[in-house]
Amino acid sequence: MDKFQIPNLKSQINSKFQFPKFHPPKADWSLVIVYWLLFGYWCLVIGVCPLFAQENKIEPIIVNGDIVEYVTEKNEFIASGNVSVDYKGTKLTCQKLTLNTQTKDAFAEGDARIDDQRGVIEGSKLIYNFQTKTGTIIDSEFRANPYFGVAEKTEKVSEAEFIATRGYYTTCSLDNPHYRIKSRKMKVFPGDKIQTR
Repeated sequence: MDKFQIPNLKSQINSKFQFPKFHPPKADWSLVIVYWLLFGYWCLVIGVCPLFAQENKIEPIIVNGDIVEYVTEKNEFIASGNVSVDYKGTKLTCQKLTLNTQTKDAFAEGDARIDDQRGVIEGSKLIYNFQTKTGTIIDSEFRANPYFGVAEKTEKVSEAEFIATRGYYTTCSLDNPHYRIKSRKMKVFPGDKIQTR
C-alpha cells in the first residue's frame, strides 16, 4: 500500500451489522385504565368537594356583651351592656338583647343598631331576624347612601328594601339638613332610589 493512498473506509465496515430495532414495551391496558380512573376520581374530589363545603358551611352567631347568658331549654342568648352580635355580614349592637339561636330572631333595646353593607338603621327598640334579614325598628334613623332619614318606625322587608313610616329623608348628611322631604310612607332601596307617598 502506497503511503499516500487513502484507505477505503467502506471496505472496513461490516455490511451485515445493523442497529437493533427499538420495540416499545407492550402496554398493560388494565394499568392504564386504573391510572385514568384514579386521575378522574381526584379531579372530581378537588373540583366538587369545595362546593359542598361552601353549601354546608355553618356560620356561628357571635354574641358579645358585658353579661352574656345562654338558656339551654329555650336555645336563647340573653345579653346586656355593650352587646354586639355578628352573623353573615350583619352586625347588631344594643344595650339589652334576647336572641333565639334556632329561629335567629332577636329582640334588642337601648341604642339598637343594625349595620350591614347596604346601610345603617338605628332605633330605641328592634325586632330582627338574622336568617331572613328582616325586622322592625322603632323611633328610627337610617343612613343608606346617598339617603339619610328619620322615621317613627322602619320595617326592613328584605335585604335590598326597607319601609320608613311617618318621617323624612334627605341627601344632606348634616345633623340639621338644609332640606328634607316629609312623608307618611317611604320605600327606600339603598344605593338606588326612594319612593314616597
